[in-house]
Parts: sequence; structure tokens; C-alpha cells
Amino acid sequence: MDERSIVEQLNLLDTPLAEAELRTRLALLQLDAVRVTQPTGQLSGGERLKAAMAIALWRDSPAQLLLLDEPTNPLDLESVLAFEQALRGFTGAIVAVSHDEAFIQAIRPTHHLIWQPGGWRLESV
Repeated sequence: MDERSIVEQLNLLDTPLAEAELRTRLALLQLDAVRVTQPTGQLSGGERLKAAMAIALWRDSPAQLLLLDEPTNPLDLESVLAFEQALRGFTGAIVAVSHDEAFIQAIRPTHHLIWQPGGWRLESV
């Protein structure tokens, strides 16, 4: 269990953002001021997902690829909307597996990979 908080982990990654800006962005992801200072091992699954997203997006060298497997499952509606907003600003590639059609449409994919009995089919959107 990690004893460092989300804010501590982001500061260790040399994020270009000041701590006040980090806290503001974390609040937009529905992570309140108390939760972002607690050890990440004490966070819920949804809060850990939000923390991982913050770390991937706001470090000095942001991730270039996000692999998301049913990312909206542990999130409430308000958090899903904040998550979608954060992903819209992401400039890298996203590979997402989701049964949440609204989420898929919100992140504006350029391609869909669809499984059919005859095999996989790649479609441009």
C-alpha cells in the first residue's frame, strides 16, 4: 500500500503545475482537498483511477498512450463527466474498452475496433 498522497506523487514527478493548480485540477476530478493528502492506499477504486489519470496527464512528460479497461465502472456520473473532460484535453493515443456508449462518444474516437464472429473489423469514425 502506497503511503504517499496524490499531491506528493505528482510533486515527485516534476509536474510543471504549481501545487495550487494541481489541487484545482484534482478538485475538478471530484477529489477533495482532504482526500488528495491521504495515502493513495486509503482511496477507493474510483479515486485511485482519478489519481492515476492525474499522474498520467499532469506529469512533466505526460503519457503518450492510455489503455483504459471499463474506466467508468467505478465512477459516479459527475466523476465520469470530469473524466471525459480531462480526456478531451489529452493529446496522446487512447485505447479504451467500454460498454458505456455515452463515454465512448464523449471521448471522440477516430476509430472503432469491433469484434464479430468472422473476426475483428476496424472502422473509421
